[in-house]
Amino acid sequence: LAAASDVFVENFVPGKLAEMGLGYEDIKRIAPHIVYCSITGYGQTGPVVQRGGYDSIAAAVSGLMHITGHEDGEPVRPGVAMTDLATGLYTYGAIMAGLLQRYKTGKGLHIDCNLLSTQVACLTHVAANYLNCKIEAKRWGTAHGSIVPYQAFKTKDGYIVVGAGNDHQFVTVCKILNLPEVSKDSRYKTNTLRVQNRKELIDILSTRFSEKATIEWLQLFEGSGVPYGPINNMQQVFSDPQV
Repeated sequence: LAAASDVFVENFVPGKLAEMGLGYEDIKRIAPHIVYCSITGYGQTGPVVQRGGYDSIAAAVSGLMHITGHEDGEPVRPGVAMTDLATGLYTYGAIMAGLLQRYKTGKGLHIDCNLLSTQVACLTHVAANYLNCKIEAKRWGTAHGSIVPYQAFKTKDGYIVVGAGNDHQFVTVCKILNLPEVSKDSRYKTNTLRVQNRKELIDILSTRFSEKATIEWLQLFEGSGVPYGPINNMQQVFSDPQV
């Protein structure tokens, strides 16, 4: 079967398949062209590779849970298995690259994909902030650590998420909320200042958002150029015409 196959995918604890005569070196002797992909919790080397790996455990060890949840709340598991899903996507990309290499060289290879490495890689700017500047991460709820406003706001009957990614968009948000004086306030002129004065600004915006229903705000933001959207439940998701 291996001799006639292009890809071999396995998710056993490292070393287990080798004990059964099905490790990479075993398969390579039969099928040197094979793209052999191992998916594990912690990879092929290191002090804890023999541990089993589940999505939630990797999300905890990688720091994802540390940065997920309300600012003053406990760590939270994402609503779906994001680490599992991301690892699957990384695996897909690695296998495709492996097949391309084999097409060019005629040689296969052993790919090591694992939950922990994938999720650490997915920390993106949070990891970069720590590695480059030693800035420890924290939980922000629906908000963003370095862009304000960029979060969910409670309306009369639900929630709307609004992201003002630049100063022009912030001015537009203030116009829609009929708060022109806020955009002119020296404390909120730039994103840097808005981050510094986050609490005061969010309090003002939250009060205004609470005055109308979600659908009313959606209608007001339509065509404004400001990214926005409701927080939908499943019924709303699967009745959305865009979905």
